[in-house]
Order: sequence, then C-alpha cells, then structure tokens
Amino acid sequence: MNKTLKGIIGGSILLAMLGGVFAYLKMTEPEPNEDSSSKSSDSGIQTELFNAYSDDINQIEVKNPNGDSYIAVRRFDQTKTTDADGNEKTEDIANYYLKGYEKLPMNTTQIRLLATRAGSVTSEDTVAEDVPDADLAKYGLDHPVEVTLSLDNSDPIKFRIGNETPVGGNRYVAMDGSNTVYTLGSFNVEPYLDGIKDYLGTSLTEEQADDDDTKIESVRIERKDLDYDFYFIYDPYYEENANGGAMALHVMEEPVKALLSGDRSAEATHGLYGLTASEVLTPFPKDADKKAAGLDDPFVKVTMKTDDHKTTEFILGDTYQTEDGETRYYGMLKGIDCIYGFAPDQIAYEDLKAEDIISRNVIDMYVWDIGKLTVEGGGEKLSFTVQGESKEDAVVTFDGKKQDEEGIERYRKFYSYLLNTKAEDLVMPDEDVKLSGDPLATVKIDRQDGKRSYDIQFYDAGNMKAYIVVDGEARFRCRKSYVDTLISNMKIYNDADKEFTMSW
Repeated sequence: MNKTLKGIIGGSILLAMLGGVFAYLKMTEPEPNEDSSSKSSDSGIQTELFNAYSDDINQIEVKNPNGDSYIAVRRFDQTKTTDADGNEKTEDIANYYLKGYEKLPMNTTQIRLLATRAGSVTSEDTVAEDVPDADLAKYGLDHPVEVTLSLDNSDPIKFRIGNETPVGGNRYVAMDGSNTVYTLGSFNVEPYLDGIKDYLGTSLTEEQADDDDTKIESVRIERKDLDYDFYFIYDPYYEENANGGAMALHVMEEPVKALLSGDRSAEATHGLYGLTASEVLTPFPKDADKKAAGLDDPFVKVTMKTDDHKTTEFILGDTYQTEDGETRYYGMLKGIDCIYGFAPDQIAYEDLKAEDIISRNVIDMYVWDIGKLTVEGGGEKLSFTVQGESKEDAVVTFDGKKQDEEGIERYRKFYSYLLNTKAEDLVMPDEDVKLSGDPLATVKIDRQDGKRSYDIQFYDAGNMKAYIVVDGEARFRCRKSYVDTLISNMKIYNDADKEFTMSW
C-alpha cells in the first residue's frame, strides 16, 4: 500500500472518529432556542460568579420546590482548639444552625458546608446567554433550587441551581436577575440539594467523659414481650472492692438478683451514654406519627437515673425496613422531639437476655477478705476463721485450731473451689420452684469488715441439676456434680496428701 493511500484511509478514519464525537456532543447538549436570541458562547469559558469569605456569610436561605426549604443562621461558638505547638486555646468558630430546629441535635460540620462551599465560585463554562424564560426548563431552571447568601458588609448573593448536565458531573446554574446559564461543578452546589434530615444530627447523647464522675444509680428496661423487667442498681461495694475489676459496679435486681459482667453488661447499664441513631426520620412528630411508629405504646422503655438528679428516658417502637432491606427500630429520646431510626447493633435493649450479661459468679469475695467460712454437706462440716490481709500475715483457724503455713495454703486451695461456683442457669420469676428435704450442702461466708455476707444452700433440682439458693432465694441452677465434688473435697480436707478436685 503506497503512502498516499495510507494517508487517505487514515484521514477517513480520523474524520469518522471526529464525526462520532461531534454527534455525541450534539446529542447531549440542550437544544438551542430555535427562534430566540440566546447566544451560545465558546466552549470552556470560565466566569467568576461570586466571591465571598465564608465567615462573612451570616445567613443561608435555600428554597427547594421539590424538597426541603430552610434557613441556616450563623452563630459564633467558643470552641476549644489546639495550636501548632499543641497548646489548647479557645476561639470563636462560626457555626450554622437551621432556623426553627434549634432544639434538635444538628450536624454543624455538615451545615457549615453551605457556607464553605460558597467561597470563590467560578463556572466551568457558559452554556447560553439571555435564555428566554420559556426555555429555562431545558436546564431545570424553570423551577430551580434558589439560594440566597446574606453577607455582613455586602449585598446578598443569589443564584439558582438547575439539572445535572448530561456529562461532566456539573450542574446548570444562573445568577439572580440573569438568564445566562452556566455549568458549575456539582461539588459547589451539592450541599444546597440536601434536605433538612441530612443536616440534623444523629448523636443524641454524649459519651461519658473520663473525668465525669456522675454515677448511674439505676436502669430499668421494660419490654412488651417479657413478663418481667430488667433492673440494675449501682452498688458502691464493688467500687470499693473491685478484686481485679471483672465485676461491674452495678448488680441486677430483676428479674433475678445476680452479679454482672463488667464488659458484657456495659451496653445495658450505660447504653444511654453516647446514644447514636442511624437516621433522622420525623422531626417534630405529631401524635399520629408516633402512633404509626408504635411509639404511643412502645416495645421497649429504658429509664436511667443518675446521681445528679436527672432521669433519662428512651423508647423503641415498631420495626421498619430500609430501602436496602435492613431492619430498624423507630425510637425517641425524651426531651428531643424527633423520631429516629436505630439499627439493632446500635442498641442492646430489644433482645437483651439476662444470661448474656451476668458474671455467673455466685461468690465474689477475695480469699483474704473473709472473716468466717462454714461449709456443711454429706455429713461433713468445715469451719474457718481468718484475720489478716494477705497470705503472709493471715491468721487462719480450722475447727478452732490455728493453721501453719501448709494449713493456710490448704484453706486457700479449698476456697478457690468455692469461687468456681457458677450460675449455669437462672431461675426466672415465673418458675415454680419447690425445695424439698434438707440442702445437699451449705456455705456461709462473712467478710472481716462486716460489709457483706452470703448464706448459700444447694438443693436437688432433678435432671442432674442443683438449685443455688442465696440468702433464702432460689436464684440459679448448677450441675449437681459440682455439689458432689464439693462434698468429696470436704471429705479429704484433712488428708493433705490428697489434692482437691477442681473440675466436675
């Protein structure tokens, strides 16, 4: 093939390609006004539409014919910040709040975009000048989103936002009083297209700060699907006697008196701190809105009382499905007049089970805190007294006889078995418990300081189980083999050559 032919073919291909591009551009651009005097300018002409310092914007008004209209007002808030050297300082920061929604949590960081995106704004291109009103619909500017930025020392800036352009990720815009249509990067106008719910906050309560010593006195959880409540109370004993910190500072009073696991119970006892919703649903709901969400007769009601004389109430209503098929709960926090949506993993109340949060420990006293210990069962009886704070200074008597170092260690190992007493099952309030005959075994413990004592009895519960009765109340069940092993250990107590069995 000669060079001339190659050139002809190459040129034909290039023309075809250019023709295709031109055809695509003609298809995607708005149709020109057939009989108007609108003038299409050269492609790529950038024009500065306005220039404003964000902190000078004192009010932003957004009118959306197809969505939410609202006004955001500037307020200078004293905010703690850190300088380049790490020094903390306080300065006035301009924040913006939706007018009329001041009593609801707001996402001030997001609202601030209404001002910060309106700095130095330059168009991407000029599409058409002097477009007749009848042709504005081609650009979505017949019913535009109207934005007014009120400035401290200048005239207001007003502009209109139309449709998204077919290509390029831009929007058609026009300044107030002009029908010249520009394209502007969507980044600059996205905040004005969001609705009120996008600017309201979902953080309903703050996390408890490390230096906040407010104590939760009690938490009550009521559920429609249960015949009982969960009720937790603060017990100062566990703040003074942490014994390693595994125990919570709260205990469960209902449905069964039990110790709580510090980590597993935290969401139940402290879940109203740092409470965060998934989405905002209905600001300022009417009674009909609450009824439709099941909040007039809530599925869950949580009441938290703190030692600063405050009461916090939180309710959950019915469930609903999001567009993505996720199940959420309608919920409200008393004092905030808004319905929110909560994902199940944000709350612990709707499916809380007592057995998931108790510590399962029945005895929680440190071995050297004990002043008196008496264990009976299987015809055996062991009695101990203890004085001292550690193995080094403890004075232990067994059946009235002072123990030497080996005897003290024998006592410690025997008591470690008692510490393994576990609440394997809870005895719920609706269970018909009948205790018959004498107890299989009895354990009585008194602290040296007199702050706490336990009277524990084990009764046959059938099915290879034993009831654990604490202070006269049947609260738990354990395997009967635990009691059998306890009695076996009692029988060999005086034979120091025999090791205690620690499993059952």
